[in-house]
Amino acid sequence: MTDDNRSLLQGLTGMLASSARQLLRDAPKPADRPAADTDNIPGLANNALALDKRQQTFSSEMFAELLIELPDFQKKISQAWQTNDRHSLRSHLHQLLGAVAYCDAPELETALRKFHQAIKTETPDTPDSIDACYTHAFNAINSTLQHSGYDGG
Repeated sequence: MTDDNRSLLQGLTGMLASSARQLLRDAPKPADRPAADTDNIPGLANNALALDKRQQTFSSEMFAELLIELPDFQKKISQAWQTNDRHSLRSHLHQLLGAVAYCDAPELETALRKFHQAIKTETPDTPDSIDACYTHAFNAINSTLQHSGYDGG
């Protein structure tokens, strides 16, 4: 990667981080959110609805944070892959999976879990081989970034 591309990537990552932080700042706080329609929902259902809304908010906030960190993780995973550093690769994937587990990103989570499992089992030339899983995970990361508005570099 050239210095110009690195600068562009850093600039775009900074813009994405800034946008995500702004979205988090502008998101309505619990006191600002409209209350659920409690006339039609019994108390237990209302509690479940409130919990579901909190979980969705948490998931959205975690996803915004993930988007800030995802380009760095992609770079670390790619570097570990290119240098065949399995220990670092497992470590980075484990950390990323920890973050993704709290987000609503099933395609990304599935791809990362398969890749992590392939590395743990050292699966040779099969459809779930390490090479195939790396490609699938890398593409899932790219897709997640692109669908979030990040255009890479």
